[in-house]
Parts: sequence; C-alpha cells; structure tokens
Amino acid sequence: MSLELGFGVVGLGMGMNRANQIDNTEGAKLIAVADLDEGRCNNAAEKFGCDTYTDANEMFDRDDIDVGMIMLPSGLHAKIGIEAANRGTHVITTKPMDVSIESCDALIDACEKNGVKLLVDFQERYGEHNRRIQHAVQNKIIGEPIHCELRMKWFRADSYYVGWHGTWEFDGGGSIMNQGVHYVDLMLWFMGDVDKVIGAHFGVYAHENCETEDLATAILQFKNGAVGTVYTTTTFPSNNVSMIQIHGTKGVVGLGPNIWDFKENEPEIELPHYPKNTIEDAIQVINNGKNAAVDGYEGKRSIELNMAIYESARAGKAVQL
Repeated sequence: MSLELGFGVVGLGMGMNRANQIDNTEGAKLIAVADLDEGRCNNAAEKFGCDTYTDANEMFDRDDIDVGMIMLPSGLHAKIGIEAANRGTHVITTKPMDVSIESCDALIDACEKNGVKLLVDFQERYGEHNRRIQHAVQNKIIGEPIHCELRMKWFRADSYYVGWHGTWEFDGGGSIMNQGVHYVDLMLWFMGDVDKVIGAHFGVYAHENCETEDLATAILQFKNGAVGTVYTTTTFPSNNVSMIQIHGTKGVVGLGPNIWDFKENEPEIELPHYPKNTIEDAIQVINNGKNAAVDGYEGKRSIELNMAIYESARAGKAVQL
C-alpha cells in the first residue's frame, strides 16, 4: 500500500462534504464515489474528477481503493461496511455506527477477520476545546465530577421525515439516535461509562410522519458517581441549542457555549498534536499504526447507551448497562 491512500465514498448526501474533505487532505486521494442517483454521481465526477459507480461493491472490487467511507442511511452502515471489509478495504462509517448492537458487532467482527481498520466518523472528537474538556474531566482537573447535562434542541419539519429518517429500520431512532448521537458520544468520552439509566421517556409530539421519536429524555448514573441528564428534541421552534455542561467540585467545563471556569487558577493544558478530522485520522491509523479516535468498540458505546434509554422508556424502569 502506498503512503497516499485511495478513498471511495458511498452515498453522496453528506458524502459530498466528506468527498471534498478527502480531496483537500494531504495523503488522501478520492478515487471514486458510488450512489444510486446518477445526477449526484455526475456532479461528483465534474467537481473532483473521480470515477463513479451505482454499485458500491463494484467500486470496492478495485485494487486502488484502500478506504471505503460509508455515508448511507444508518441501517445500511454495517451491511455495506462488511462488503468493503470482505474485499480487504478499510472502513469508515458516518455516525451512528449502525442501528443495533448486533449490526455493530457484525461489522467489528468482519473488519477484524479481514485485517482492516474500522473508524466511526464522530467529527466532534477532533475539536481542540472538546479535547480539553475530556482531559479536564478524566484527569479530575474539575475535581470530582457531579453532574453532566446534555441538551440538544433542534427543529425538523415534517418534510425531513419523508423517506428513511425517523424510521426504526434505517434511522434506528429519532432525536437521540440521529441528531443527538454526536453529543451522546461526546458525553461518554468526557464522562466515561454509564452504570445505569435511572429512567427515560421518548415520544412523538410535533410530527405526523416520524415513527421513532422527536423528543427523548433520560436520567443517568455514571460509574464515576456523577449524575447525567439528557434531553434531545427536533420540535424546538427557535435557534438550535446544542450543549454539554459538566461541573465538579473544582470547576465547570462545557461546549455550546464554550465554558472553562475554575474556582482556583485556570489550569494550563498542553494537548499533543491530533488529526483535524476522520480522514487525517485514518491516514495515521493505517499508515502509522496509531489508535483511532473512534474505532468500532468506541463507536458502539453510544448505540449501547441509546438502546438502554429506549429500553428504560418502554419498560418504565431502570436499566443496568
């Protein structure tokens, strides 16, 4: 394998954004894209000068594609990722990793069996402020953690739910699984594992054609002793709110807005060099043997927690993880 990695992107919705990211990353080359929509393929060919396919497996059969980036509806991530892995191609999936723990495990197993790397594209992990938060919480610079609050209040019109969005089969859930999963992943990265979901609720409140949920809330107990509260919705008729705040005995840190406030002197933190995005990360992982920011096991954690939240809500009782 050459130091320059060849990439193939499957799915040209958000995939066009990632194709552009690949095209602008040193050490990466966009070889081809695949999409059922020939118009999208033609647009990509014109913009990037890449080859196009309407069959992803034909694209993966090429010997010059080292990495397949899966940008499809969530319920197809493992299925198409396994096809790539079985052809010896490294895999990146967009978030969430898939819509069930079983599918996540199947993709992990396929990648391990075929000796290829698996990354999950949780882009918020690469931001410097978020890395400072993670360092401050995990090293108890904020003292003993007491409470983590996650709020994600967005709006989606009924038109958003025409198609695969808001379906259990392909979206795996609603506001907490699609929009909120970025922040669920960050929360787990910041705080560590959840011990149990104390209680939860979800439902559809403002949409006619969403079969999953447009509002979800949960109370969590973390293994470090802190309490967590989670609230996600796509019913909020105002400016989007996306935030996490964590406070401990010595300070508070957070994002959306960024918060970095301590009782005593502000700590000085030096962070090592880090990739800017999943493309740079994949290059380091594949060529230099680095650990991925989010590998398959990390990517599965947010799915496990969301499934426990749904289970708690349906059963009306606490769920141990």
